[in-house]
Amino acid sequence: MSYRRRSTLEKFIKGLRSEAAERLLLAILIIFAMAFFSGVTYSLVTKNPISIIYLEGGVMRIFVWSLLMQTHAETIVVFIYYAIGFSGLLLYVRAVSRPSDPRTTKYMLFFSFILLLLASLGLYNAFIEKFIAPS
Repeated sequence: MSYRRRSTLEKFIKGLRSEAAERLLLAILIIFAMAFFSGVTYSLVTKNPISIIYLEGGVMRIFVWSLLMQTHAETIVVFIYYAIGFSGLLLYVRAVSRPSDPRTTKYMLFFSFILLLLASLGLYNAFIEKFIAPS
């Protein structure tokens, strides 16, 4: 009985060492890193979380004008920008490391540039928005 249990455990460990398991673990780690850097820990541990800010005149703000505070919507927006940037980097690496068809590689490089540009402009505007107080 212990031999059977041991072989099952060895199969499980070998399954964890497979390429698919390593890719899955890497994807999970990347998602956790993006969530951590986007501020999920602040959203989880704050005592009075703010989802979105409503101002007079029907104006909504996603970004709080303080570096010491953050809304849930801001966390989601920054996470999405990080995901767009990471997908642009992944597309670029895929195009450069395994070029197949020149036309496909050209499109992959173009769209990776577009994704990286969107992510960087979005994160830059989000950072600038943190310093603009409502008037």
